[in-house]
Order: sequence, then structure tokens, then C-alpha cells
Amino acid sequence: EGRRARGLTATSIAWGPWAEGGMAEGTTEDLHRHGLVALAPSRAVTKLHQALAEDETTLTVAEVDWERFAPAFTARRPSPLLGELIDAHEALTQSDAATDTGPGDAAMQLRERLSAATVPEQSRILLELVRGEAARVLGHESSDAVKPRRGFVELGFDSLMAVEVRNRLASLTGLRLPTTLLFDFTSSAALAEHLCSELAQDMSAAAPVASAITELERMLSGLPATGVDREDITERLQGLLAAWGGSQAPVTSSDTSTPTTVEVDPALDAATSDELFDLIQREFGKS
Repeated sequence: EGRRARGLTATSIAWGPWAEGGMAEGTTEDLHRHGLVALAPSRAVTKLHQALAEDETTLTVAEVDWERFAPAFTARRPSPLLGELIDAHEALTQSDAATDTGPGDAAMQLRERLSAATVPEQSRILLELVRGEAARVLGHESSDAVKPRRGFVELGFDSLMAVEVRNRLASLTGLRLPTTLLFDFTSSAALAEHLCSELAQDMSAAAPVASAITELERMLSGLPATGVDREDITERLQGLLAAWGGSQAPVTSSDTSTPTTVEVDPALDAATSDELFDLIQREFGKS
């Protein structure tokens, strides 16, 4: 840049790793795991010609797998540089969204197990969960190698490993967890304590909703086959899901199968669609 300011020729390129030898030889596999793909020499030379033809001063030429590189690079702290790159920003957004899908089957099983446990047992369950996932990412056969009070960095974790553990724990708990998780809570014991607190709060907030959904399922299953506007109920349920942020494939009224005979609650036999949705409005605050 100093030469350019004086009107002289200058082009400087910061290179990502090259394939087929060079300074990155022997490290390309590890770099690829972190999101830096080795450049084919022919492609790299083409970019060099392009830089010279366009009279560039300073630039970076690298093949980056942003879905791997961006979350790991920002696992310790945010990066203003990556925040300005569209591909990196999209990768970070997708990484965050991947942990915000709500509890799946594994998370629901964990929550049921925690609900039936005492507080000390809950802490033990989550500590073993954290130690087990940390051991798997580190390549250990047993969680014994992951001491509860020993720091993750001391155990050998790098940023990519930290993101992998975070992704695993997000899937197993149903919580939305930051990429900085293992650097915010630096040992298995500290992280387990944090997860215990977050799950307790999340499960407490969801309990009334889960109860209302169970009641709604009971009411719907007890509706008579005739005398009820099923199409109206279906449309309003879909509207509720859309407003809440979920997605539901449209349900048509073309089902001609024979309805199943069920025992109907006498109170439900005379219920109208509006009366059913009074329950939804009371419990969910939506109509």
C-alpha cells in the first residue's frame, strides 16, 4: 500500500493452503477439517493472473467451507471481519438456527428422565451427558478421561471441537446454545450446571402449554364423526400453528375412510367449534 501511494507497482496476496505440496504439505487434512480447503495449483495461478490483470493491491485467495470455518472461528469471540462477508454471515445464521429447532425425540426422552429425577440426580445425569459427549469428540472410549473440573482447553479442545460438542448438546437437550458455549463454561461441571438451570427454566415454561395440548388432543379425539365442522377446526388449528411459527402441511377434507368409533365425552358431544377454540384462546392467547 505504501508503494501504491508512491505510484509504484505492488500486489500482495494472502494465500489459503495450496494442494500438491508447498508450505501446507502435511497439514491440509487438518485444515480441511477446520474449513480451509486446499487450492488446486492451477486454480490458484489463475487467481494470481486475475489479481495482476485487475491491478489489485492486497487481497486474500482461499477456498473456504464457511459452514465449518465460520462457527469455529467465532467460537471464542465474534468476528467483525466475518460479519461483513455474506457467505460467512449465512453460515453463522444457519449454525444458530440448527440449534433452535426445539426438542426432538432424544431431547424429549432426556427431559422425561430429568422430570422423574431428584435435583441431585438431574445434576449427575447432565454431568455424565456433558462428559460423554466431550469424550466422544476427543476420541476417548470412556468419559473417565474427562474430569469434571478440568478445563476444556486443557483437555485438548480446539474451536471446531467446541462447536461439535455444542451441536451435540443442543440436539440432546433441545436448547438453543451459543457457539461460545465451551469457552463461556470452561469445564464439564460448570457446563452441566448451566444446562441444568436452562433446562429447568425451559421445562417449567413449557409445562402449561404441554398440558393444554394434551387436553386439546383429548377433546379432538372425542368429537363425534358428524355434526362438527371439522374443516373449520382444521383451518383454525393450522392458523394457530402458522402464527406460533410452526409449519403444517395443508389438511384436506377428501379423506373418505371409515371413521373410527370412539367413546365420546357427553360434554363434548354438544360442544361447538367456538367452544373448543375457547380452550385454545385461554391457554395460548390466540384464536
